[in-house]
Amino acid sequence: MVQRTHGVGTVGAVIVALWAALWGRHIQKEQAKDRAGLYAAYIAAKLERYMDALRTASTGVFFDDLEHHTPNFIRFKRELDAAATDISLDMLAHLIPMDGRAAHRLARGLALVEEVQRSVAMEATRENESGGGYQVSNKRTLELGGQLDEAVGLMSVALSECHSLAAIYAQAPTAEELYGE
Repeated sequence: MVQRTHGVGTVGAVIVALWAALWGRHIQKEQAKDRAGLYAAYIAAKLERYMDALRTASTGVFFDDLEHHTPNFIRFKRELDAAATDISLDMLAHLIPMDGRAAHRLARGLALVEEVQRSVAMEATRENESGGGYQVSNKRTLELGGQLDEAVGLMSVALSECHSLAAIYAQAPTAEELYGE
């Protein structure tokens, strides 16, 4: 009879230990989602401004500047240079618990933007070093604008996910909260 009691006690202890471990893991996941909501709310506004600047650059490659007669590449480079963000990989890491892989899409979008910036800098250097003998073609500028548009598309989906999570965790205050009853 004593052995049976020890057996029941051991099984009970194992069940309690498993439950405690699973509950602790559940709490950690909830806390990670809370942190993701915090970062999503913070990043969303920054990302929106950055994407607006990138969209201006990427769509600008399709229009000639008739007023200033600026070649597309020069205008594209100027608009791309004006786009700046301070969203870091550390910030993105906090978004990983979000559904939809927002952190991964943002990281890929930011990496694609860096690739476009690198290509634009290389083309600008070639143009500057040639002394006017080389000019970046509209075809190449359109290609770079298309790559930038792909990056903006990735970031746009991630921004939507950030807004969705931020709406859950950072709801706008009601009139009662603001003004009382």
